[in-house]
Amino acid sequence: MHSIMIICPDHSPLKESEKWLSRYGFQVNSGTSLEQVDKYYEISEFNLLLVDQEIINHLNNNKAALPQTPRHIILDARPSLSTGTYNMSQGAAYYLPLPTDSETLLKHVVDVLEQKESIEQTTPVLFSNTSSHTKDSLPLGTPGSDIIGQCPPMLDLFRDIKKIAATDATTLIRGESGTGKELVAKAIHNTSLRKHNQIVSINCAAIPENLIESELFGHEKGAFTGATAAHDGLIKTADKGTLFLDEIGELPLEAQARLLRVLQEGEVRRVGATEYKKVNIRLIAATHRDLFDMVKKGRFREDLYYRLYVMELLLPPLRERGDDISMIAKALLEKACQKHNKPTNHYSRTFDKAIRSHHWPGNVRELENAIERAVILSPPERVEAANLKLAAQQNKPNNLDKALESNTTSQKGTTLDDYLKHFILTHQHKMTETQLAHSLGISRKSLWERRQKLTIPRKVTEKR
Repeated sequence: MHSIMIICPDHSPLKESEKWLSRYGFQVNSGTSLEQVDKYYEISEFNLLLVDQEIINHLNNNKAALPQTPRHIILDARPSLSTGTYNMSQGAAYYLPLPTDSETLLKHVVDVLEQKESIEQTTPVLFSNTSSHTKDSLPLGTPGSDIIGQCPPMLDLFRDIKKIAATDATTLIRGESGTGKELVAKAIHNTSLRKHNQIVSINCAAIPENLIESELFGHEKGAFTGATAAHDGLIKTADKGTLFLDEIGELPLEAQARLLRVLQEGEVRRVGATEYKKVNIRLIAATHRDLFDMVKKGRFREDLYYRLYVMELLLPPLRERGDDISMIAKALLEKACQKHNKPTNHYSRTFDKAIRSHHWPGNVRELENAIERAVILSPPERVEAANLKLAAQQNKPNNLDKALESNTTSQKGTTLDDYLKHFILTHQHKMTETQLAHSLGISRKSLWERRQKLTIPRKVTEKR
């Protein structure tokens, strides 16, 4: 966890940043003078100082100065070019006006912390058994890294991952099944200061409900039938590292209450125990469900929902990622050929066309399985598109065609355009454009084009 010290008078606008920086996962302390901070803290142990110019003025009047470490950002209610130039010459990382909006200040805080980490990482290592060209060292999005993609939504995602990784903020990852939520969680962990400790990944849907509390929180000997020895749970195992809870929407309500205590107090209690033990974890959760809808239905705790909803990442489905589909398919083809000891097959135009024409409801997971199937079934010299075994799905009538077929049996003279217009006008007040397109079995682009063609107006406010 990054630690930040704020040094400013009580009346300073900088004082307000203490609360929201804490919400972003930073450990924040504050003092009204350098003397007070020196008295109660070891200032060199902080990763960053945020200092009001009034404090600097006081130090200058007393012929004193800030220590050279840690790095510091100066904020000034009366900014001037000369003061800024002087502060930068004295070692300030940035000089900003006061008040500064939270987004701007957060950006500069993250930049300083990343620069510090980069310097630490360039320290020479004399002995190492690890190659310097590991997957983790490759930029996200490039072939060879764990996550491949260059479409605008993915580039935005990579930028957000970098910002979030610099904090200890609890993060919720949302996206359809198979979009790579666990890979994103690992990317956050591997880019953070916790990367030298382990990430513990748990699929909440894969553990039986009667065992999940024991697995997560641990149990005492004799706590229940079969508990023949005390057991540390997976949360304790993740101490000082990252805990990734996949499909958190499947977590029972009783376990949700225990998890809330871990997040609020940083402590865990085994099943059957009376004492709590301190833990220091960074929580990343993922789900394909609508947690807010589950809250309204009483199936997910509202207080836990807001604890999770500090930072949110939305993963786009594969069908909306454009040329990324081809990039990913090429990498998966090479991986599958290596796995099954086959020569790396040429990625043909016909193969790419078959892949790009499929809807991919199972996203990257479905694509990986289809390509592996094609590699296994194809002859050694080439990989054949027919062996993707996608033709059956592609030849099925889409939802729109099936709906029209059933509709025309009772409404003579109904056309495809008539049905589409009726369906959109009937359902658009309660469905997003993506949901409408999915229900009709067409893409969002196709839905937009048909709106233009049939002059179907969109509702004023779209459900988010």
